[in-house]
Amino acid sequence: MSDVQRSSGNKHFLKWVAAIRRGAELLSLPVMLMMVFSPYASAAPLSLQEAEAIALRQNPGLGVLAQKIAELRHQAIAVAQLPDPHLALGAANLPLNSFSMNQQQMSMLSVGLSQTFPSFGKLGLEGQQTGIEAREAADTLRGRSAELVLLLRRAWLQALYAEDAVATVRHQERLRSETVQAALALYRSAQGSQADVFRARLARDSLANDISKLQSDRASDLAQIAQILNLPEPPSIAHRWPNLPPPPTLAEAEARLSGQPLLRAAQAQTRAAQMGVRVAKTGYWPEVTVSVDYGQDFYPGSPNWLSAGVDLSLPIFPGDRQDQDVAAARAKALQAQYHYEDQHLALTRQARAAFARYAAFKAQLERTDRQLLPTARAAFSATLAAYSAGRAELSAVLRTQKDVLGYALTRLQYRRDLALSAAELDFLTTQGEIQP
Repeated sequence: MSDVQRSSGNKHFLKWVAAIRRGAELLSLPVMLMMVFSPYASAAPLSLQEAEAIALRQNPGLGVLAQKIAELRHQAIAVAQLPDPHLALGAANLPLNSFSMNQQQMSMLSVGLSQTFPSFGKLGLEGQQTGIEAREAADTLRGRSAELVLLLRRAWLQALYAEDAVATVRHQERLRSETVQAALALYRSAQGSQADVFRARLARDSLANDISKLQSDRASDLAQIAQILNLPEPPSIAHRWPNLPPPPTLAEAEARLSGQPLLRAAQAQTRAAQMGVRVAKTGYWPEVTVSVDYGQDFYPGSPNWLSAGVDLSLPIFPGDRQDQDVAAARAKALQAQYHYEDQHLALTRQARAAFARYAAFKAQLERTDRQLLPTARAAFSATLAAYSAGRAELSAVLRTQKDVLGYALTRLQYRRDLALSAAELDFLTTQGEIQP
């Protein structure tokens, strides 16, 4: 091998070493995470705060619940009113041979009015029950709004992670292209083997599959965001990790669970069912119908007539009707109470699990930033130096380079999962401040 070839090979090799060193350092720079291609870059980027406002304003599922509240509020007024009175018109004792009203005595035309009064106290109790159901629907709307925001934040964080991960893998792909060029230079100068060239190409080309998978995940996340926001096309989102509020302590989180809107809705459902027991008990009292009729007799010399009466229902067999209605209402009230207790236990377990995950992800992220990722970079630099001195193989360089990529992606995962846990705790401890 000539000195010119050796000098040329060494020059390419040193350029490759310098490029890889710079690349390993750039893996940690946020600016590299902004280089991913976005098919929606033409649209104005949407911030998470703006997206949350759009979701709460435009999501059709929340619109359904809002109309349910309006329905129940109108019903609460309607069910507390007396039934409509009845007007009766009639002809009595009409002769069939002439249909004359003055042919004989007792032929008359009559008009009557009647009003039914339900069991004592029933209307007021039914109005109160429907009003409680309206408040339950309002708490359900607030809870569903908080759930929708949580779902949006999850999709948003997943999309940000996928975007940053693509940028990180693309940069690693460029570094491995430099590795291929260096391996080729060393092979041409007889300082390396053809197998090293093939291994370098394989390590570079295998990253394309990772990029495709991440891009597919990001497209799916953007499609979910579009569905939540009720948009015809996936939006362009601002590349800015949300600054979510820090979670409270576990004791504070558990204490605030009682004010969680979905739990308040379950509690209101229990109160409505208990009110239903009182409504059922009014069935032991009779319904009363008061009626008045006026009849005009057209036979000469006959007087007109006035009739009045009271009609009562007779609940004299309560064992087959009223007792069963009351027993059914009590069973429904117990069912609602058990549902509330079960949901309270479920939210408590969810809060404890989310708090434990938050603490674990926070520790893992700090450990990765402080120890694991710097150690991986140091190992890569040392292996690269050993390879340049002929004391290591290219496979060792590729392996340590892969470790740097792995820890960089793991760090992104911890950052995403930490934010997801904070979003979940924010949902669990919300007191219904989110308004539709």
